[in-house]
Amino acid sequence: MSIPRRSQVEKKRLSSFTRKGLLEVPSPTEKDWPKDDESDYVFKDSGQEMDSLPQPYRMINKMVNLVFDQSWKVIQERDALREAELSRIQPVTYPPHVENKLSKMPNCMAVSQDYVFIGGAKGFSIYNLYSAKQICIWEKLKVDVTSIWTTDLGNEILIAPVDEMGIARLFYFYKDSLFLIKAINEADDASKQTTCIKMEICRGGDFAAFLLQEHS
Repeated sequence: MSIPRRSQVEKKRLSSFTRKGLLEVPSPTEKDWPKDDESDYVFKDSGQEMDSLPQPYRMINKMVNLVFDQSWKVIQERDALREAELSRIQPVTYPPHVENKLSKMPNCMAVSQDYVFIGGAKGFSIYNLYSAKQICIWEKLKVDVTSIWTTDLGNEILIAPVDEMGIARLFYFYKDSLFLIKAINEADDASKQTTCIKMEICRGGDFAAFLLQEHS
């Protein structure tokens, strides 16, 4: 009786293992592909999974969803407004021609011809629009000027400031010179003093209207 050599036995085992372990390559055609059974797949609604949660988690989940929906609605509205603003034609912005820093806070302002009239503490001042230089200043009051009106008369300008006491005055401005014409409702007796509530000057300066109120 002869015993086979060890190397021959290992070769037989290897060849047998190789033959049984060969992989089958599937056909490239679609008809040969294995078909999956649709019954193996179950589609579940994400909301149903949340409904299965115990309390109070279901209530917390609903509140979180409500806050998220409201926040998203606000975000969409803001985006719509932002897009509407961007779609509008933006006005042209012009830089200032000249700048002038005032030493005091003004109370009122009016523009006529090439001049700007600024009412403030104890009176008013006049500036040139092109050079921003102060032309003249009138500060002879004990109170501040609260409003000022101007009317173009051609070569001259009629100015009507009103102070804190409600006293209206008329000024005449001509060739960089200022002249006081009249105080409309100033009285020597304080008990008889009237207050100018409103005033208007017609174009051309031919007529002026003053609404005066007596003190009770």
